Amino acid sequence: MKKKLKIVLALIALSLSGIIIFQTYWSINAYQVNKKTFDTNIDAAMQHALDSCKKDYFDSIRVVLVRRLSDTNVVIKIDTVRVQIIHKQFSPGVITRVIPSTPENNANATLNIWISNRHSESSDPISTSIPIYNYYKNKVAETATIPQVLTEMAFYRPEVASYIISLLSIGDIPTFPLHPTASGKPLPYDSVFKNATFSLPQNYREATVLKVSKYYRAELKKMHTYSPFNLTVTEGSTQPKTPTSSYSETNEYDYRYNAFLLFNQHNFHPIFLRAVFHQPQYAVIKGMLLTLTCSILLIALTIYCFYYIINTLNRQKRLAELKDDFINNMTHELKTPIATMTVAIEGLQKFNGSNDPDKTQRYLQTSRNELNRLNELVTKALNVATFENNEIILVKEKIEIDTLINEIIATEKLKADKEALITYTNKNNIRYITADQLHFRNVITNLIDNAIKYSNEPANIQIILQQIGDKLQLSVKDQGIGIPPAHINHIFDKFHRVPTGNIHHVKGTGLGLSYVKYIVEAHKGSVTIKSEVNAGTEFIVTIPLNQ
Repeated sequence: MKKKLKIVLALIALSLSGIIIFQTYWSINAYQVNKKTFDTNIDAAMQHALDSCKKDYFDSIRVVLVRRLSDTNVVIKIDTVRVQIIHKQFSPGVITRVIPSTPENNANATLNIWISNRHSESSDPISTSIPIYNYYKNKVAETATIPQVLTEMAFYRPEVASYIISLLSIGDIPTFPLHPTASGKPLPYDSVFKNATFSLPQNYREATVLKVSKYYRAELKKMHTYSPFNLTVTEGSTQPKTPTSSYSETNEYDYRYNAFLLFNQHNFHPIFLRAVFHQPQYAVIKGMLLTLTCSILLIALTIYCFYYIINTLNRQKRLAELKDDFINNMTHELKTPIATMTVAIEGLQKFNGSNDPDKTQRYLQTSRNELNRLNELVTKALNVATFENNEIILVKEKIEIDTLINEIIATEKLKADKEALITYTNKNNIRYITADQLHFRNVITNLIDNAIKYSNEPANIQIILQQIGDKLQLSVKDQGIGIPPAHINHIFDKFHRVPTGNIHHVKGTGLGLSYVKYIVEAHKGSVTIKSEVNAGTEFIVTIPLNQ
């Protein structure tokens, strides 16, 4: 049995270890996959955030251009016919010319734009091409005004943008001196406008960070990514760090779109942005929380099931041992009175006991005593079966406690097969208690009987009765062999006795203390034990004084 149990325990331990190792491996692998997804998402969110900032940049320019081109002091002339006979050196399709404001033209600046209907554009190579002006008008709206159409063209037609900037020499879109290129030639305005190579002065960087951070947080929220980050801003490109399990950063992006057109010729370099996450593992784990929780619960449930199985096996093993011990004890308990009565009857039959009345009386009394012992054994077994089925009904009454205890002491001294010195002390002179007289008598009898049986001769037993608050406390203390610590917690279990193998030193069935515990608890009380090996044992019964 022990060998089989060890094999089962080894298999359970192996299975449990395998499950834990597999779940741990799976969780680590899932974390790595989610970490890669996290790194991809934060980079995609940065791209979307910068695209949003760029859109804001162009939208702000659109507002200014449309407002200024709608000014009554600006005259816009669009001709789709004359472009066919204008100077051929101009770019085909769209020709623009600025006529500055003079006294002759009534102080109005004029923008002449000649757009050929013969040239066309389309964003879809499969669809039919349409005239240039109509194409850009459709990009805005069917009801778009001329300033709105020209503003849209300015973003795609450098020649239109160049002349619009030249025309609108105003504060919103300043015409700064042309910045020289590396070759010494001026940088054309159309190139400046088209490529949006405008840098922000140093004192505007905080505003830039706040703007990008706002859009970046919004994009991260869309992706259900919540993790603190720092937005780093540098003038030059820096070497990125390799992401780890506890560190992440986005790719580096150059940023040139800073609200309105602001050109600082002394700071003509774009700034570089990168988002840095110093503790991304918390966000990754939070995203895996449901999965990890289910995994932990699965492992916990498996451990509990294995624990329950092991506990059940141990319990069955202990019950088997108790059963064997109980059968052994009961055999001796039943065999002794039967053997004694057999001897007494044989004596009466073989030695003419009928001719000796005194001998006959002694033999009959011996038989009666052994029959009483058998009756007590049967009664204990029946009591156990009864209280196990909750069939005991207590009949509580007023009991004179001193009389009850003294009667029990006298009876136990007569029954004892060794000298017993029993002292009784009623500290508070308690006269009456309320309890079931029959069962409470059995409780005290069992405790005193155990104290005598497990004590060396002479048995020295102290019984102390006292009142603690509204409770009655009864202590039965001996100076016997004591109980090993390993058996203290099981001493009130049914059939439990301290194992002695097949050697039956002390008579008993293992039912008495379980019966004591049940009756005391039925009186809404408790029973505790203090014991030390070779020093003695003390049982303390506590019940309400008046019930």
